Amino acid sequence: MNKSLLLHLQSAQVSIQNVEVLRQFSLRIEAGQMVGLIGRNGAGKTTVMRTLMGHLPMQAGQLTFEGADLKTLPAHDRALLGIGYMPEDRGLVPELTVEENICLPLWMQPALVLQERLDFIYGVLPELVPMRSRKALLLSGGQQKLVALARALTIGKKLLLLDEPFEGVAPRSRSACRKWWAASAGQVFPCSSVSRI
Repeated sequence: MNKSLLLHLQSAQVSIQNVEVLRQFSLRIEAGQMVGLIGRNGAGKTTVMRTLMGHLPMQAGQLTFEGADLKTLPAHDRALLGIGYMPEDRGLVPELTVEENICLPLWMQPALVLQERLDFIYGVLPELVPMRSRKALLLSGGQQKLVALARALTIGKKLLLLDEPFEGVAPRSRSACRKWWAASAGQVFPCSSVSRI
């Protein structure tokens, strides 16, 4: 089966505070493909994620998504293209409820039907249903990770960028998510996934 190229990062050079972190880094992701970035601490895995989302500028290289140049596109516009991002630090708004945190990207994307996406999320992560009205600041670290994953899933219909997706998540929830990913890759939920493991 010939899959189409979804994302292409070519010869990327990225620095953080004048320290070069990525040097000539390249990555190709085809539609429906799952990719894991594996490496020691400080190897640049999170830097790749932040670069793909537009949180870090590239000094050199090319970045395309479905053939369109992403290099100068801001992060919020990348999300509108169907790219969901779950940062390592979760990035939740503590005073908002679980459901409000999940809905944040949906409020900016009128093309997605809010209730349909929520039904999908609660179907994949049913353990979030009883805590939907709880403030994010009252959740454990693992529960916050699940909310951040749910938020990425709401908007990431084409590409999911997951930075340390299962760190601190209960084994039962971790197992359910893995089974769902394995069953849905390229089928029920036709998106690609890049995970920092």
